[in-house]
Amino acid sequence: MDGHAALGSRPGLGVDIDENAVRRAAEAGHPWRNPVWRGADGAFTEW
Repeated sequence: MDGHAALGSRPGLGVDIDENAVRRAAEAGHPWRNPVWRGADGAFTEW
């Protein structure tokens, strides 16, 4: 679309959520966790 997106006619970002898939994924859990990084002085660091 030449670097542009069409203006939607409904509120939101135009993303539909499959709530059943979200529930199944929540039941199964996921192994990934956000990493926690610390600097040399032990302070938390950002991404």
